[in-house]
Amino acid sequence: MLKQFIFIVTIFTTSLLASESFWQKLIEVENSYFNKENILELIDKDSNRTISIDKNSSHLTTFDTQFKSFSDLINLLKNDPYSLDINKTLFINFVKLDQEIRELTLKIDTNKKYNYQQAVQRDTIKLNALQLKKQIYNFFDYLAKNWTLLDREDIEKYIFDNQKQLHGTINIQKSIKLYNSLKNQTNSMARNIQNNFFVLSKDYYFFDSLLNYLKLNSNIFEYRSLTNQLQLDNLIDYINNQPFAKEANLYLRYFKIDTGRLFLFFIVILFFIFINYLIYKRLYNYFRAKIEEEDDDIDDILLVNLKKIRIPISLLINGIGLQLALEVLYYPNSLKENSYLYFSLFFIIMTAYILMQIIENIFFIYFHSSNNRNLTLRTELINLILSVSKFIIFLIAILIAFVKMNVNISGVIASLGIGGLAVALAAKDTLSNFFGLIKIIFDESFSQGDWIKTSDVEGTVVEIGFISTKIRTFDNAMITLPNEKLANTALKNWSRRTVGRRIKLYVGVTYSSNREDIKNAINEITNMLLKHKDISTPEKIDTKKFKKHYQKSNKFISIDNKLGIKSTLMVYLDRFSDSSIDILIYCFTKTTNWQEWLEVKQDVLYKIWTILETNNLEFAFPSQSIYLEKVEKEK
Repeated sequence: MLKQFIFIVTIFTTSLLASESFWQKLIEVENSYFNKENILELIDKDSNRTISIDKNSSHLTTFDTQFKSFSDLINLLKNDPYSLDINKTLFINFVKLDQEIRELTLKIDTNKKYNYQQAVQRDTIKLNALQLKKQIYNFFDYLAKNWTLLDREDIEKYIFDNQKQLHGTINIQKSIKLYNSLKNQTNSMARNIQNNFFVLSKDYYFFDSLLNYLKLNSNIFEYRSLTNQLQLDNLIDYINNQPFAKEANLYLRYFKIDTGRLFLFFIVILFFIFINYLIYKRLYNYFRAKIEEEDDDIDDILLVNLKKIRIPISLLINGIGLQLALEVLYYPNSLKENSYLYFSLFFIIMTAYILMQIIENIFFIYFHSSNNRNLTLRTELINLILSVSKFIIFLIAILIAFVKMNVNISGVIASLGIGGLAVALAAKDTLSNFFGLIKIIFDESFSQGDWIKTSDVEGTVVEIGFISTKIRTFDNAMITLPNEKLANTALKNWSRRTVGRRIKLYVGVTYSSNREDIKNAINEITNMLLKHKDISTPEKIDTKKFKKHYQKSNKFISIDNKLGIKSTLMVYLDRFSDSSIDILIYCFTKTTNWQEWLEVKQDVLYKIWTILETNNLEFAFPSQSIYLEKVEKEK
C-alpha cells in the first residue's frame, strides 16, 4: 500500500513540474510552420485564398505534423491554464500594447491628412498586427478559463465568431497586393512595410489555420473530468468552506492545491484499495471454495484460469482508482492528454486480456462439462474457434488503441493490404499448412485422439495445430507432420469404427478328419458366434441409437459405412492346404477397443478349441508324408 501511495505522489509531482509554457509553445509552432519562407510559398501558391489543404500536395506530411502541433498546443492549454498568465507571455507586451495602438491610430489619422499614403499603409499593417495579437491572446485566455464550463455548441460558436472577426478586421488580400507591389523595392519605407506584413501574416495564417483545425476538431475541448461527472466537485467545495480548510488553503495555494481536493484524493485511494481487497481476496476465496466444493476433473484448470484473471482485474481496479484520484487532484482542470492516452491503453490491454481468459473459460466449462461430453463438435474445431475468437479480441483492442492514439486507421489497413501480400508470399508454406488444417477439419479425416496410419507413420493424434499435427507412435515417440502433407495423403483411421473390430483366422484340421465331423464343427462354431454376447450381428446392433446420425446426414450414403458399423459373420470350409483342411472364421467384435478385442478373441479361440475336441478333430501342423513305391518297399 505504501509503495502504491509513493508511486501516485511521484506521478503527480512529476506532472506538475514538467509543464511547458503555453506561449513558448505557440511561438515555436508559429516559427516552424508560418515563417517567412512558408508565407511566401503560400502567397505564390494561391494569392486569392488564405490557406487551403490539398490532399495531393507534397506538403501533406507537413500539414499532418502542423495539426499535431495544434493538438499539442490545445492540450497544453487544457493541462496547464496557469501558463497563460499575462506575466509569463513573450507573445505580447500588454504594458505597452494599448499605448502603441493609440499612437498608431493618431499617426494614421495625421498621415491621412497630409496624404502620406505609404506611411498610412505601413502603420495600418502594424496596427492590424497588434490588434490581432490582442485577439489571439484573448481567444486563448477565455478558453483557458472557461472551456470546462462550455458545451460543444458554445465552443463551436466561439470559434466561428473569432474567425468572422479575423476576416472582417484584416483584409489579407489587400496586404498581399501591397507586398507584391513593393517586394522589389529596397528603400526604408518599403522595407518597413515588408517587415510589418510578415509579422501580420505570421499571426494571421497561424490563427486562421488554428481556427480551421478547431472547427473540424471541436471535440478536443470535450470535458472528461470524472470529478465533475460524479459530482464530487460539490463535496470539494463543501470541504473547502470549512474553517480548518480555509486556513490550510492559505498555504496550499502556493502548490496549486487545496484541502478539499487533497482530502478527497486520499479518500478515493483508500476506497479503491478497499474495493481491490474485497475482489482480490474475499471474492477470489469465495469462488475458489465454490469450485472446490465439487470433486470434478476440471477443478484444477478452473482454479488456474481464475488465478490468471485475478491480477489483471486487480490492476484494472487500481488503474481506475488512480485515474479518479488524479482527476480529483487536478480539478477543475482535466488530466493531461498523455495521461488519458496512457490510462486508455492500459485499460484496453487489461480488458482484452480478461475477455480472452473469460472466453477460454466459457469454452472449457461448456464443452468439457459432464453434461456435454457427447457433443459431436470436434475438439480441434473448438480450438480453432477459440483461437479465432481470441485473435478477433486482440485485433479489436489494437484498432481501438490506434484510434486512441489518433492513428489513421484507413492508412494502417491500406498498408496491411500491401504488407499482407508480401507476408503471404514469404509465408507460403505456413498458409498451405493452415489451409491444410481447414481441410482436415471439414473433411473429418481424423480428430485428436484417433489412431491413424499413413505410409510414413502410425500412432495416436495428440494435437492438430495451426501449422502441424503431433502424433504419438506406439513406441512412445512424438512425430510432427505438416498439416498440408497429412491433408493430401492417403491414411487409415482405425478409430472411425463405431461397432466392429475384425477377427479373421483359419483353423486347419488334419486330412485324416471325418467329413461329417468337420460339418458339425462348422455349424457349432457358427452357432457359438451367433450366440456370443460380444460378437457383432445385425440382431445385436441397436439401430435406433444411430438414427440421429442418419437424420443429420443429407447425403445418399450408407450410414453403416459412414459410421463404421460391421456385423458380417462367416464360417466356411475355405481351402485344402498342403498339410491341412482350412476352415475360415470371419466375424467382428462389438467393441473396437484393442484390449477388449483381445479378450473376446481369446474367448472365441478357447471355444473353437473345445468344439474341435468334441468333434474328434485335431489341429493340423505343417508336415510331410513320404510314400514309397511297391518296388522300393520290397527292396
